[in-house]
Amino acid sequence: MKSGLLGYCSMFFLLFNGAAVNAFVNADTIVLNRISTPKKVYHLQPLLLKTNPLAVLWGPIPYTSEYRLVAEITTSRTSSAQIGISYLGKSPLWKSVEKVTGTPMDFQLKIEGWRIQAAQRFYLISRRRYAPFGFYVSPQVSYSNAHISIGLERYYNNSYFDFRHFNANLLIGVQMGRNSRITVDFFGGLGYKSNKVFYHFNDRNIKPYNTEDFGVQYNSPYKITVGINFGLALY
Repeated sequence: MKSGLLGYCSMFFLLFNGAAVNAFVNADTIVLNRISTPKKVYHLQPLLLKTNPLAVLWGPIPYTSEYRLVAEITTSRTSSAQIGISYLGKSPLWKSVEKVTGTPMDFQLKIEGWRIQAAQRFYLISRRRYAPFGFYVSPQVSYSNAHISIGLERYYNNSYFDFRHFNANLLIGVQMGRNSRITVDFFGGLGYKSNKVFYHFNDRNIKPYNTEDFGVQYNSPYKITVGINFGLALY
């Protein structure tokens, strides 16, 4: 009877040990066969550097040329921030006029200035599209300042006209060039402008200049903007 009892105990021990091993193997198999979650792929959103070579012919202030550099940085899937800086010099068109008319050196214009602009863009895109490409709406502000002297003598004597232009616009546009290095940005809109001119005799003598002779369009507070920029996408 003792041998029978020992046989039953041995059989129970073997069955229990087999069940434990089988459970361990199954649990380990579950861990080994676990499917890893694929990583989410994010769309590349480039830094855009833009300019407009045509602005060199005529800038935002009369008689000027504009050498413009604009950078657009994507801030979310549907928006971006844009900032631009420009150097203002004498327009090559006005240089040609001075040359053709034989304007003496004492009456040729000497121009130096700058411009800064900033904008926030909101892209009207679907789920499969990403900024900064497609149609957009954008509030924009800019400020331009240029010193224009008539002749080198007045320039060296610190005597010049001080042009100060402020603009606030609401623009709509479309930027093309998705999946390409070259981009094209068309835009237009309406806005407000404030054009002021001061005359500097020297550092201590400054007075406002009457701009009535510049015409109604120059003095009007309303502004129509139409423009284009060509860009390079940096991924």
